[in-house]
Amino acid sequence: MFFFIFGYGPRVKDLGAAGFRDCPRCHNQTMWRRTESTNWVTLFFIPVLPTGSTTVVSCPICGHADVKD
Repeated sequence: MFFFIFGYGPRVKDLGAAGFRDCPRCHNQTMWRRTESTNWVTLFFIPVLPTGSTTVVSCPICGHADVKD
């Protein structure tokens, strides 16, 4: 008898600072962060196949984000 444990979910990687910006939602000027979220298919909790990625720049105060595909 064989069984496999499959999964699917994102892994987020911090890419560093994206520069100072004015947030359109909270109106603060802060250093925004750039992150990359990659969705992975996993087998026994080991990432096997990436299915897509998205780069996001977000405000650290309110969480407002701009997607940069």
